[in-house]
Amino acid sequence: MANFNFDGHKLFYQFETTYRLLSDKPVNPVYVEYSPVGTCNHRCLFCAYDYIGYQSRRLDRDKTIASIKDFAKSGVKAMLFAGEGEPLIHPNIDEFIETAHDNGVGSAIYTNGVLFTPKRSERILDKLTFIRVSFNAGNKESYAKVHQSDDFDKVVENLKYAVEFKKKNNIKTDIGLQIVVIPENLDSIVNLAKLGGEIGVDYLAIKPFVQHNDQEGYQFSKNFSLDEVENILDEAEKYTTDSYKVIARKEAFKKYHERTYDHCLALPLFGVVLSDGNVYSCGPYLDNPDFCYGNIYDKSVEEILNGEKRAKILEFAKCKLDCKGQCMPNCRLDAINRSLWELKNPTVKHLEFI
Repeated sequence: MANFNFDGHKLFYQFETTYRLLSDKPVNPVYVEYSPVGTCNHRCLFCAYDYIGYQSRRLDRDKTIASIKDFAKSGVKAMLFAGEGEPLIHPNIDEFIETAHDNGVGSAIYTNGVLFTPKRSERILDKLTFIRVSFNAGNKESYAKVHQSDDFDKVVENLKYAVEFKKKNNIKTDIGLQIVVIPENLDSIVNLAKLGGEIGVDYLAIKPFVQHNDQEGYQFSKNFSLDEVENILDEAEKYTTDSYKVIARKEAFKKYHERTYDHCLALPLFGVVLSDGNVYSCGPYLDNPDFCYGNIYDKSVEEILNGEKRAKILEFAKCKLDCKGQCMPNCRLDAINRSLWELKNPTVKHLEFI
């Protein structure tokens, strides 16, 4: 059975990078997210980036392709195309994915799946490490309420084609679904677990809603505890088979606001390119100039990564940023920070008795 390790991390497989981080040496990002467009064809209730305003902007083709190549030269190993809008809206998204692939970088995409048409599957499916479709309900009624769209059937058909095309051509790309648990879709989770198996995708990930910041339009007054949803998660997991895994992220439900570290040591590993070309430190601080390294239209990737602004932000994150008070729970770097902090500040006694 595949191990997707959604609630852990894979940093320690990057031995040299881990050593450099622990030795306080400069580290370039291992992973970069691109937000190709600001617009979206859905209006999901819980959208993490609706506060940016779904702006009608998109990354310049030539500048983006050049930056992908330069990030690859800098040592970036993985790129995710996702962000504030629906990435497949960008007219050159296929080229971006092909460029990453051709330059030895693993690429993936988060999408609502509406534009992942058969033609697109045939062009880029084999260039992706994985595709994860945001599919936030198990029936048409709940889907229409959460996504504010009637695209349920269209996405199902696109997924079925992608699954068959993958099988027919022996493609290794993982095709997955993800649902963010909110009150409006809680009663359809089990239905979605069943549907994922019927479609033939590789996995369904079930994760809690996380409030990125207080500017979001959707304000969830009380996060679900594991006790409140565990029976539903257990029922959904029963649909796991040898070829399809339902991954209920129970650890994520347990760890709301529970941080074991004071500051962010993992920030050098990460970067986000927004649809206006600005490069930010991480997702929760998008559109915040205090966490912007520079812009790919104004500077080269090398200048941005080695610039004074990035150095100051990373030093602030490592020494002063109040992760317990300022950062969102269950952030992308949380699991890495837990491990790095423990190695830097051990809580285990008698370490020499290995």
